[in-house]
Amino acid sequence: MMRFTIYNLFWHLLRPVIPLLLRWRAWRGKEMITCLQDRYGLPNFDQLPSGGQSKGDLIWIHAVSVGETVAAIGLAKALIGKLPTARLLITTNTVSAAAMVEKEVASGVCLSHAFQPLDHPHFVDQFLAITRPMLAIFIESDFWPNLITRTAARSIPIVFASSQLSDVAFQRWQRQSVMAKAIFTAPKHIFAVNEQQACQFERLGADAGRITVLGSLKLGSLVAVDPVLCKQLKTAIGNRHVLLAASTHEGEDASIIAAANALDNHRQDKKWLTIIAPRHPTRGGRIAAASDNAPQRSRGDWPSTDHNIYIMDSFGELGNLFSLADLVVLGGAFVPKGGHNPLEPAAFGLPIFTGPHIFKNAAEFAGLRDAGVVFDITKDADLRDATATGQALARLARDLIDDKNKRRHIAGAAKAYAAAASLRCEIAARKILEHRLLDKS
Repeated sequence: MMRFTIYNLFWHLLRPVIPLLLRWRAWRGKEMITCLQDRYGLPNFDQLPSGGQSKGDLIWIHAVSVGETVAAIGLAKALIGKLPTARLLITTNTVSAAAMVEKEVASGVCLSHAFQPLDHPHFVDQFLAITRPMLAIFIESDFWPNLITRTAARSIPIVFASSQLSDVAFQRWQRQSVMAKAIFTAPKHIFAVNEQQACQFERLGADAGRITVLGSLKLGSLVAVDPVLCKQLKTAIGNRHVLLAASTHEGEDASIIAAANALDNHRQDKKWLTIIAPRHPTRGGRIAAASDNAPQRSRGDWPSTDHNIYIMDSFGELGNLFSLADLVVLGGAFVPKGGHNPLEPAAFGLPIFTGPHIFKNAAEFAGLRDAGVVFDITKDADLRDATATGQALARLARDLIDDKNKRRHIAGAAKAYAAAASLRCEIAARKILEHRLLDKS
């Protein structure tokens, strides 16, 4: 247990500066100043949302950021449908993920939210003493040693859901074998995203009999669409084809701008609008400056016929954009961010262009690639050359637009794959009940 001793010593040494670190993060917009007590294991959440009967029936689901929170919300809704008296608490690590949960709460879903406690043993113990969950579900790969082992020590059943590890994380856990064994023998069940991930969890100590391959839970339902806004956008877009660059990161925009210009300069009888929706809307101004002052949603602008680029720098709009797009470039894959969830655009029947960095959603990208929905543009271009990458992307976009039969086939395959994926949260909820994972025995 030397590794745990050293790990906890680190947290004890860090303790005096944690208040300063949290306030610095709050100043940078990484924390909510009104919720800093959550990080100390003192969550301030609605103890009895409608439907809850007592303080002993809470199911706790932990997610990290937006992608994992999509899965957490989908699974929470499925569990609410089967256990209407249960209370659901979702903990997250980011402000944007917290906003997603709060939006669901505002729409009437019986959820509560708190930020994850820091992994200091005292903070974790306080959190568990206050919340007293009857089940703890960890989404994907956010495996905090104290959070998991101290939950298990209280005989609280643990489930890992939508579970996967990047190659780097797997190798790191292999080097930390003592800590890994304590963590990966803790869950009563693991729902892995594919066979490869199941084998990795087994190699880290998990019981093979407690692992089920289910796939990603990141598509519990379609992302929201606002028909009024869509109609307004459609009017502004006119008869132009739409290339959507969704959830882009720093370092990806230059290639998208190059693609937009290549599309705009190719044929006058086929007009294009490229919409850039940055993962972090605060980057909108910088993208506009790099694209001839393209109109921005944050400034109240609409797509203009004078510009071939429109910047959707706002939260919660992807559903509207997917419904209007002809093709989508999914960000986070052209720089080493791991890629974003391809199930969402697939549900709208969209062809998906991606880069090589897809380790966060590798299983879903592989499945959609096999279905003929995903196209890796790095086969045609060197990512270090933004202009060449943009031109390659433009060629692929033009080829697909010109081939209506191929696009029709892609749309059917994408929607079929996404429809099957949308059932996974219901399956996971059912299996949790079938395996009696809510029993502490």
